Formats: sequence, structure tokens, C-alpha cells
Amino acid sequence: LREQITPMIDAVITGYVTAATAEGFAEDWDLEELWKALKALYPVGVTIEQMVEASGGERAGLSADFLIEELIADAQAAYQRREESLGVTPDGEPVMRELERRVVLSVLDRKWREHLYEMDYLQEGIQLRSYGQRDPLVEYQREGFTMFSTMMDAIKEESVAFLFNLEVQITPVPAEGATAESAEAGDGVEGGADEAAKVADADGAAGAAEPVAA
Repeated sequence: LREQITPMIDAVITGYVTAATAEGFAEDWDLEELWKALKALYPVGVTIEQMVEASGGERAGLSADFLIEELIADAQAAYQRREESLGVTPDGEPVMRELERRVVLSVLDRKWREHLYEMDYLQEGIQLRSYGQRDPLVEYQREGFTMFSTMMDAIKEESVAFLFNLEVQITPVPAEGATAESAEAGDGVEGGADEAAKVADADGAAGAAEPVAA
């Protein structure tokens, strides 16, 4: 999933910056609020002051494209550090690959179920639109597409936030001798030696209102 996560990060960062810079001149942008939102998403490694300095020393010199480019590079570097910090399994696969699978599948499943429920609710109420001289089918298609796009954006945002902020617990594989001795002693422990790395359960974590910033 690494190839899919990279554009997810790019899209989420772009969305944050675009929303924060959509109106007014650069000196009017609320960069403090933008940075606050970004810090809840990932460990931001650049400051507003550094961005301003790199743009000539004045906020008026900033552009949305410049902020997007710099913040995407910063987020991608942070993701690489996150992956390196988690290490690899005995098979040589980065632990991050397992985390990505669990997180994305969990978020996707939950968001899709929510979307189906919302579409059912929309279908129940769409007939009321005919009273307003509007075609119910056209309204259903239009709003359904908007809801689907919103769902896709939410999947990207939540997946990225969880990948950066979920607590990961690594369970080392016990030595063969120790495993045999435990079995002979009747410990009754099963499955613990089969996993080189266990990550926090994404299903449970996805129930939280917001990921906890690292």
C-alpha cells in the first residue's frame, strides 16, 4: 500500500493548505490555525517563520503553491522517519506495511458502511424534492456524488492521521528453546510466537473522535 499512501499524504496536505489560503491575500491567511491543524495530523518539522523567511522575509511573499510544495516534502520526510522508527519484521518487511494494511482497511470499511447508511437516508427523503419542482433522480445523483467525494476525502485524511499517530507495540519473537520449554511447562500460550510484530488494533483506534497527535 506504500504507493497508495504517498498520494494520500499529498492530497491531504494540499487540501489543508488550499482551504486555509482560499481567500484573501497571503498576509491575511491564518497560518497559525493551519499549523495547528497540521500538527494534529503529523509531526510538522518546519515553522511558519521558516516559510516566511524562505519567501523573502514577508508573509506577502508566500504563495499557496509554495506552502503546498514545502509541507508535502516535510510530511513525506516525516512519514519516512516514522517507517524507519518502526523497524522491520524478521522477514525483512517494514512493520509500516502491516500498519498500513490494517489502518486503511479499517477506515475504508467503517467509512463505506457509514456512506451506505447515509445513502439510504438520502433515498428515503429524496421524494420530498419533487415538491420543490426538482427532479428527485437528478438530486439523488448530485448529492450522492458529493457524499461519495466527501467519504473519499475522509478516508484519506483519517488514514494518514492514524498512520502517523497510532501507538505501535512491537512483540518480539521468543527464542525456539524458550518456546519449547513454555510448551512443555503447559503454559498454553498460542499464537504469540507466530507474529513478529503486532500493531495497535486499527478497528478500535478508528472509533476515537480524533487521533492523538504525537
